[in-house]
This record gives sequence, structure tokens and C-alpha cells, in this order.
Amino acid sequence: MRPSQAGVRNGRRPARDDAALNLRAAPVAPLQRDVRENLSTHVERHIRSSLLAGRFTPGDRISLISLAETLGTSVTPVREALSRLAAERAFELIPGQIARVPRFDAQRYAELRDIRVAVEGLAAERAAERITKRELAKLKRVLNQFNAASQAGEVERMLLDSRDFRFMVYEASGMPALVRIIEGLWLQSAPSFRLMYGPNDRDELLENAYGWLLQALTDHDPAEAKRAVERAVTMGASRLISIVG
Repeated sequence: MRPSQAGVRNGRRPARDDAALNLRAAPVAPLQRDVRENLSTHVERHIRSSLLAGRFTPGDRISLISLAETLGTSVTPVREALSRLAAERAFELIPGQIARVPRFDAQRYAELRDIRVAVEGLAAERAAERITKRELAKLKRVLNQFNAASQAGEVERMLLDSRDFRFMVYEASGMPALVRIIEGLWLQSAPSFRLMYGPNDRDELLENAYGWLLQALTDHDPAEAKRAVERAVTMGASRLISIVG
């Protein structure tokens, strides 16, 4: 099924006013904090994970008070966490204790695409050189989960499995600084991923791209792994820009 344009109006989806709508849809339980970790850092990690999984969409408006209630914290650690994420351009802070996911901008997204092609391709290339059998087995399990979610049209689960699959590949590169760069780019890009899909869409193109990537990693073929990731990035970006941009 082709990605749907349902819910997209004049190139944008309507902004949401409910502060914690996307987090509740996960669903997300109140935080269980490790006492050794600063609370605002833990909140940031929680929100960051949701961003990377595509649980927010461009234009979403997030009330700090409502989000704090959902997470079971006070407003202060939520404000601190969102301020740091705003510095990475994942959110915009606006008056009234509101944070907003930046609206989709085709030119900015195309710039992010070009950078992602370079750094994610490098990570895949290095991963193919050093990936272990144990890591390959984990990747295969996650890919099977992704394929099942895609074929069932379970978009939220598909996006979550896609995130896990991709970052398992990038972490296999053994280059943590590079993975942090990729994560920063995904924080700005991932909210737009959901705009490619209707409520029950399948992504056969991404299924094929990930199958190609897993085979390249299994064969320890850096050039093919690099090409597979580059295709996944450019294919998704072109599709998104054609629908929304």
C-alpha cells in the first residue's frame, strides 16, 4: 500500500493541543528512576526515546504540566529536559509552559537527509566490518518483528522496531561518537516519519531495504551495507517530501 496522505492538509498535519497525547499512546507509565541518575536526565532520556520512535509528529504542542503528570514528576525536570532537547532543535519552547515539535520544512528536511546519508552510511560500513554473530542474531529478531508489524499495518510498532533495528546497526560500528551524531539528526527527523503513513499502511520498500542491509552485514560487505542504508534514507526522504513538502 502506498503511504497515505490521510490527515495531511495543505502540506501539514494539524497541531495537537493535548500535552501528553503521544506519550500516552505509547503507552508510557510513570517513570521508574534509577536513584543514581538525575531526574531531569532520566526524563530527557524518556522523551528522547519517544521522539526517536516517531511518537511525536511535527506541530505537536506539549504542555509541560500535563507531560509532568503523565510521567509522574514535577514540572521542573520536564522543563529542564525539554530545554536541553530544544537546544538540539527537537523542540521549540513557547510561552505558557508549552513546547512544540517544529513543523515540517522540506528544505530543512532535505538538508538533514544529505547529512544522514553521509553519517549513517559510514556507520553501516563500519558495522559490516566488525559485526558479531550475536549482534546479527539480535538484528534478525528485530527485523522479523519489524516485518510482522509492517505486514500487519501496525504503524506505531513498525516505527519502534525500525528505530531499534537501525540503531543496533549503528551501534555495531563501535563508534559511539558517530552514533551520538546520528541520534541528534534523528531527533530532528523522526517526528516526520509518521507523516508518511496512514493508520494501517505497510512499508514494503523499507522491508526490502532492511533485508538487503541485513544480508550485507551478514556477508561483511561494507560497500553493500553503506548502499542499503543510503537507499533507506533517501527513499524515505523523497517519499516524505513528495507527500508533505
